[in-house]
Amino acid sequence: MKSRHVLGGGFLLAGVLLTGTPTEAADTVTPCGADYDCMRDLMFHYRSQAIDLKMMAERYEREADFKAKELGWNSSEVKNSREMAKNYWKRAQEADQLARDYQYQLPHNAY
Repeated sequence: MKSRHVLGGGFLLAGVLLTGTPTEAADTVTPCGADYDCMRDLMFHYRSQAIDLKMMAERYEREADFKAKELGWNSSEVKNSREMAKNYWKRAQEADQLARDYQYQLPHNAY
């Protein structure tokens, strides 16, 4: 029974690490230890996540520009879209930094 809880907890932790948004984990020790396959997978995950977040930020910026033409630059909807774009850009930069951090930990030609 105990091993089932440990295994389930391990899967839960892995799921959170692989699907969660980037946080201040860049300052902590890597959850992979010296496992280069794990680091490479996390590097690709965060790189992919950064691309997705950048696309969302661009979408909100375009939406804000479109709404600004219709509603004016001071509209609450325009401000909300610009704030969302800013938030997505920030998260994309964090994910990109995490991807770089994992890449720097890999030996040359390991990815």
